Amino acid sequence: MRKNARPAARTPGFRAALLVGAWVLSVPGGAATCTPYIEEHPSGTTASLRPHSTAFLDCQVTEAGYRELVIQWLQSRPPTAPAIRSLYLGRAIAYPWISRYLADAALQSPDWAARVAQARPGEREWLAVPLLRDPLLLQRLAAPFAATAYQVVGVSFEKVLFGRADAYSSSRAAGAVKVPFDAQLWLRLEPRP
Repeated sequence: MRKNARPAARTPGFRAALLVGAWVLSVPGGAATCTPYIEEHPSGTTASLRPHSTAFLDCQVTEAGYRELVIQWLQSRPPTAPAIRSLYLGRAIAYPWISRYLADAALQSPDWAARVAQARPGEREWLAVPLLRDPLLLQRLAAPFAATAYQVVGVSFEKVLFGRADAYSSSRAAGAVKVPFDAQLWLRLEPRP
């Protein structure tokens, strides 16, 4: 390689190809569509719900889509497969209905605005714990498991992110109050007795 030669990744042709590829993926009805799937890990006891087969597409999973996908996955598992102990959902923001639920529940929580305003950034996550463990949210997440061999016994989470309520809640008039809208989520599963 010549001393002053640019690496191939920085050539104008390569950049153009990346831009064209990104454009094709972003065009509605373009070459790629969101195809969520569930991937079982080699251990056989954990699985991950992926919004799409590539990370280059911004895909969201509706509540109906989530339910349908989980039901189909569970029905397709052989009866001899190892028991699943957890289902990783990934980021809540990929599930707009979860993200909006968290933001709305925060706004309905007594004295939320004052508590979040007084909390230091590292303490905010503790304010979100009751919201992420809310039985109503758990019911919605557990719905596709209702007639299966599994039950959802809890939600684990980490890296809770906060943003403006007017951007993430159902109320665009909610203003700049900080609300949780994203976190890494896992469903804890157990065989149904």
